[in-house]
Amino acid sequence: MLHGGWHRLSVATVNPLHRVVEHVYLTDVGGVPLAHLSARARSEKDPDLIASMFTALQNFMDDSFRDVGIGNVRSIEVGRRHHVAFGRGQWVLLYVVYRGRESNRLERRIDELVREIETRFATSLQSWDGDMDKVRGVREFLEREWNVPSREPVPAVIAR
Repeated sequence: MLHGGWHRLSVATVNPLHRVVEHVYLTDVGGVPLAHLSARARSEKDPDLIASMFTALQNFMDDSFRDVGIGNVRSIEVGRRHHVAFGRGQWVLLYVVYRGRESNRLERRIDELVREIETRFATSLQSWDGDMDKVRGVREFLEREWNVPSREPVPAVIAR
């Protein structure tokens, strides 16, 4: 069991009532990926593309619902038991994909983590120029908080 009653993904069948964090994505506010954590083995899907898609989706939903007076979207349901919870800060966006019952507690935790990330790493985030080494500490912080390993990008192999 992890922080706040969260369970790590295992090979065994997971109780559908438990919440299992499967992916954590962190992007800058423009959608540029900063970190991807995954409890699963590599996927054929590009995590950078998924993170950017979440950013576009969240921005679209927030704009649409704000226009009708509802406010920002905090989470969405995907499929039968998956959810994506969103956290928005001044410099970063945090997306957590989890399986199980919907959780307002998780949404609050994500908001708190966004504030903590922006406080701890303000200097790196404010002046970030695309150099991934400058945000390595943020990725390591997320790994400790979620107990989910980082999935660093695999260098492309150039065919000769």
